[in-house]
Amino acid sequence: MEDPPADSGGGGGGAAAEGPAVQVADMRWPTGALPLRLLEWRVKPGTLVNVDSVLALCAPIPQEKGAEAARLPERKVKSDRAGVVKELCCQLGQVIPPGGVIVRIEECSHPVVMKGLCAECGQDLTQLQGTNGNQQTPISTATVSMVHSVPELMVSSEQAEQLGREDQQRLHRNKKLVLMVDLDQTLIHTTEQHCQRMSNKGIFHFQLGRGEPMLHTRLRPHCKEFLEKIAKLYELHVFTFGSRLYAHTIAGNELIQYCSASM
Repeated sequence: MEDPPADSGGGGGGAAAEGPAVQVADMRWPTGALPLRLLEWRVKPGTLVNVDSVLALCAPIPQEKGAEAARLPERKVKSDRAGVVKELCCQLGQVIPPGGVIVRIEECSHPVVMKGLCAECGQDLTQLQGTNGNQQTPISTATVSMVHSVPELMVSSEQAEQLGREDQQRLHRNKKLVLMVDLDQTLIHTTEQHCQRMSNKGIFHFQLGRGEPMLHTRLRPHCKEFLEKIAKLYELHVFTFGSRLYAHTIAGNELIQYCSASM
């Protein structure tokens, strides 16, 4: 027989404005439940646990005394949160009273999230969101989107700052600065209008979706020569006020394959 997860007590800092602070929580046996005798640990300090991970195997102690007391089935004590076990608070054979602390867990702040899954502990945060209901405290510190082509990948502000420092160090090593280059009206020209008398040489025709207007894109004059010279001096980044789909359609086309390789 398996019991619901143990209760969590206080233990360490509260939530910051931008996300939950890392804290150590006391995992307690629910008040009102039968006392338990600890039979076996299923974790140790440093073990990574998720919600519903088994922490220990215990034997309930019946309230009746004497031979007439029925032997109750063993129970698994589970965690109600993800994190790393910091301390085992009971000894084998010890009786855990209702409300007693079982383990202390350093909670995972979920600093890197991909499509709702924490990259640190593997927890499905969409399930936690449903469990928490209207709870105001953010589940994850991952609030910054770092990769334009993968908007589902989110990292914490601390992770973003660290990645920014690493980019800065890389640029220093390569002795380059970053040059931001606008896509439209600078590298390329895109229009919905197409003249039938115009040569189709070097023009890319495409639609962003069914029912969308046909777009016509061409490299601006001397674009390749410009990129060849400037790429030796700068690390090139392009941006556009167009949609994400438009940007990736352009970047993936052979027409500006060289542009993509140089950025």
